[in-house]
Amino acid sequence: MGAIEHLKTLCCIGLPPESAMIAVVPLLHEIIPHGWTRAGLIEPDATITSTYAENPESAALCRERLWTFMDDPSSLASLLAGPAFRAVGIGWALHMQGRGWLENCFLREIEAPLDSCWILDAMIGDAGRTFGFVHLTRPRSARPFTVDDVQRLDKLRPWLAHAFRRSPSGDPRKEDGTPIATAGATVLSGQVILTSDGMIVYQTTGVDLLLRILTGEPSDYTRHVPVRDKLPAPILKLLGQITGAANGTSNTPPRMRISSAYGVPTLEAKWLVPAGTLAEDAARDPKACLISVTIERHEHAIAHAARVLRESGATPAQVKVGIQLALGKTKPVIAVELGIHLSSIVDVTKKLYQNLDVHNSAELATKIWLNQKQDEVRQSLRRAE
Repeated sequence: MGAIEHLKTLCCIGLPPESAMIAVVPLLHEIIPHGWTRAGLIEPDATITSTYAENPESAALCRERLWTFMDDPSSLASLLAGPAFRAVGIGWALHMQGRGWLENCFLREIEAPLDSCWILDAMIGDAGRTFGFVHLTRPRSARPFTVDDVQRLDKLRPWLAHAFRRSPSGDPRKEDGTPIATAGATVLSGQVILTSDGMIVYQTTGVDLLLRILTGEPSDYTRHVPVRDKLPAPILKLLGQITGAANGTSNTPPRMRISSAYGVPTLEAKWLVPAGTLAEDAARDPKACLISVTIERHEHAIAHAARVLRESGATPAQVKVGIQLALGKTKPVIAVELGIHLSSIVDVTKKLYQNLDVHNSAELATKIWLNQKQDEVRQSLRRAE
């Protein structure tokens, strides 16, 4: 089954908008080949509330430089944040990418450092109101985007609008009944090295997004955003746990799992000590040791299940039903929630089990979550190399 049909399914399975704009990225790559994807959610006053960029260096660079281009009417940034936003436009960047584009200041300062040159932009909205955006970029060595690419992306916009639209409550987490324990595979990780009193010594590229998820702060880099001078509360809590364990005032393991609209971030703190150092020696003077905090963002459970089912050969209809079965729901409940006759659910389930060579929902769930564990083992081995 084609990537377009699977993208339509993914947009309609109830993911929070923040998780949805990340989950659709692999399918967008299949439908319109490109280098990097950027996506975001926008308020009616054009304030950007949430963003995701595949390039891990994007957040730090945009925080530093993007806002300086907003008052320049000739820049791509002001065009997209102004006229294109109001018009719910698509392809507005293409006309700028002709003669003179390679000498453009915006390209040189913002796009080129991120290995981007050619840009296909699309505002995502409904009824004349923009509430999201998607940018696809290609490096200078690739061919520029064409009208055919614009038309292909335009056909996806109604589905992306359904996925990016906020829930009536305004807080997708309130309506997301997926248990936190069923978080999917690790898709983004970073590390912060700290002193025991909380001073940052080093942080890996790309950790900015993870820290933003933990603090819940918006990512509107069209306005000046001061450099963060405080650690997120979860990291401070971990520091208290690991230093407390060293002096005997805490026995709580320095690990944490948090629910967020972006998925499930996990944190773990460890002492960084020279090889061969005895634990007793390090505990005598913990302030002399550094602490490593590893942050990982796990896929939303629904996004993970959808990906595994698709990669296993399930059709879009089977993906919809299979997700619910893997989360422990019965066929009658699934029929009611999806608005489909029970007999149809039974038929889809039978074909799904045959395709995946399983016999019941327990085996299906095992296949999905065992796949997750195998992914995590492979990632751990890569990090150790």
